[in-house]
Amino acid sequence: MQGVARQGLTGQDRVGGSAPTPAGAPRDDLSPNGLSLDGLTLDGRGALFDQIKRAVAGQILRGRWQAGQRLPNEAELSSLYGVSRQTVHKAIALLAREGFLVRRRRAGTFVATGRRDRFALPIEDIGDVVAREGRVYEFRIRERKSLRNGQGIRWPDLPDGAPILALECLHFSDGTPIQHERRLVNLDAVPEVAEEPFDSVAPSRWLVDRVPWSSADHTVRAVNATAEMAALLGVEAGAACLSIRRQTMHLSRPVTLVHFLSVGDRFSLSGSSITDSATELNL
Repeated sequence: MQGVARQGLTGQDRVGGSAPTPAGAPRDDLSPNGLSLDGLTLDGRGALFDQIKRAVAGQILRGRWQAGQRLPNEAELSSLYGVSRQTVHKAIALLAREGFLVRRRRAGTFVATGRRDRFALPIEDIGDVVAREGRVYEFRIRERKSLRNGQGIRWPDLPDGAPILALECLHFSDGTPIQHERRLVNLDAVPEVAEEPFDSVAPSRWLVDRVPWSSADHTVRAVNATAEMAALLGVEAGAACLSIRRQTMHLSRPVTLVHFLSVGDRFSLSGSSITDSATELNL
């Protein structure tokens, strides 16, 4: 394995040959496949596999590598950067998982023709949404009870018998109901919520302000209001509504499971589509 790229990554002197290339720079302007190597210089931030991942993703996101083009193989990339094939393999695997690359057995690795970006929905308090629209926000706790998982309510990701706080809440904008909320809180994860009366702070705001979370899964559906929900929300039975089911986790531990039902013409939802690599590259 040639040492020129290794010198650029580690600062070690190259053994023999011509003068070393700049830090992290590839040896040639073009790969054997005709791909431009300009811009593949590593940025020196973090683990080597992350640096290689960012360098390759940058070529694709900036349009320098086009859909369908074949990448240098792992041996060529490991030689290019003076790193192990295992390091290159990890970077390529992560890029394939994000949808940048397609790996074909015996044929090689190619720039994907279509990328599946990550769609992110914000975890935002409904009170903030109403206030931003210049309206007056109010909420009402309709029901509150402590129980054990499996006793009338089942939270699939918690073991049977786990302590749960169950809440039902109605949210208002200028006195008009806009959203119904049913929420379960894992008391093993958030024991202090058992003592919170929610006299002046809604459950969603209280949790956002006080409880850390690391991931959230959303399921969004268009539904029609049942007669019961229609009466609570002040609409006709069968009215169009938006149903959002969200489970929030912290380090793989369930924190809260909530179901929101919002009146279709009184509520809007927006998010963003972005890849992890695009975030890392500030693109």
